Amino acid sequence: MAYQLERFSWRKTRELIRDDYARLYSLLGRGHSEPPFLVWTHPSFVSVFLYRISNHFYRSGHRYIARLWWHLNMLLTGADISEPADISGGLVVMVPAGTALMGKAGKNLTVMACAGLGGEMGRLDDVGGGPGVPVVGDDVILEPHCGVLGPVVVGNRVRVCAGMGLSVDTPDDTYVESASVRIIKRKDVR
Repeated sequence: MAYQLERFSWRKTRELIRDDYARLYSLLGRGHSEPPFLVWTHPSFVSVFLYRISNHFYRSGHRYIARLWWHLNMLLTGADISEPADISGGLVVMVPAGTALMGKAGKNLTVMACAGLGGEMGRLDDVGGGPGVPVVGDDVILEPHCGVLGPVVVGNRVRVCAGMGLSVDTPDDTYVESASVRIIKRKDVR
């Protein structure tokens, strides 16, 4: 049985798209003098827009149409944002290629290059986002090459550092970084 999400009207979907657009425009507006309409062509916005359309059809029960929009997103932008992913407004995917998102996230999620949310083999507990997938709070930043894996809860205003594989619950207002690098000399090579 598929994970059930609340049905959205097109009005709610448009509100989420407007939130995503406004957040990306505010982030780009600091250093760019581009007209507002060019944000619609930015790869970050295109990937999020295609995800929102896919998610809308998924919530409406049109699974095949939702999958078609997901495939289009993968082909055009390289972003694997799964159609049942439950992500609130203000989503920004800095570099869509190589990004994979599956789970539940609050407002203003920022995803950098090759970062993601997803399940973990063997752990199918449901913490609120579906079996085996994480739940992430508001204003979370995923730095490049990091991932939140498995049924974990990540609090609000958390920053997951680059290269980190987070698989434990994390409280609000934290910066999660990996352990220091450990160099071990190989014994089979002289």
